[in-house]
Amino acid sequence: MLSAPHRTATALVAFAAFLPFAALAAPKPFVGPASWDHTAAAPAAQSVPRAQETWKKSDGQQLIYLTDGGLAYDDIVALIKKNITDNSIKTAVDKDRTCDGHRAHEVEMTFAPTVVHQIIIDNTPGVTKLTYTRPDGMAMTAEATAAIAAYCGP
Repeated sequence: MLSAPHRTATALVAFAAFLPFAALAAPKPFVGPASWDHTAAAPAAQSVPRAQETWKKSDGQQLIYLTDGGLAYDDIVALIKKNITDNSIKTAVDKDRTCDGHRAHEVEMTFAPTVVHQIIIDNTPGVTKLTYTRPDGMAMTAEATAAIAAYCGP
């Protein structure tokens, strides 16, 4: 049987060994376009593993960063693919990619009068979604492209 000091030391070593893994599991913060209106909901916490931030521009563009520790990447991607198939939605983009070294899926669909461009990122445990919406007929702006590229990489 271990003495109290040995139990304490063992617990501290176990806790210290866990910290780097916990830090790696946390999604990195997203930095949206500086000139857009920014709204941040409550940050993720252990009891509510969900956070959302929104950047809006007066011309109808919007960029949403959502991270949710309670979602599963494979389930979310399967649900999106099922929705595309079941509703015969034509996609401009529907591909697997990487984002910041994590597997990800990118999709773009038009729901007149809005184009929705989304990247779903596997941050096991949990998922991060970057959703950029813009008016139909408007190209993806350099500000939105730069913010996504800064988060995901090229």
